[in-house]
Amino acid sequence: MPKFLLELALPIIMNVVEGLLNPENIQKYGDKLFDFIEDAVAASETTFDDKTVLPIIKALRVGLNIPDND
Repeated sequence: MPKFLLELALPIIMNVVEGLLNPENIQKYGDKLFDFIEDAVAASETTFDDKTVLPIIKALRVGLNIPDND
């Protein structure tokens, strides 16, 4: 891609990304992402991920203020 097209497109792309990354969307889609990961971990046969991934998800939920809305 020519450099000038990238320079034109980058501000537009960043405006879209900034619009999507508002607190409401971060909480809504963050919860969905964390739920997906938690469900995948729960469905797996291993216990290692239960002991590692789930506490990390819990800490991220607290740190990012993303409640578990199940």
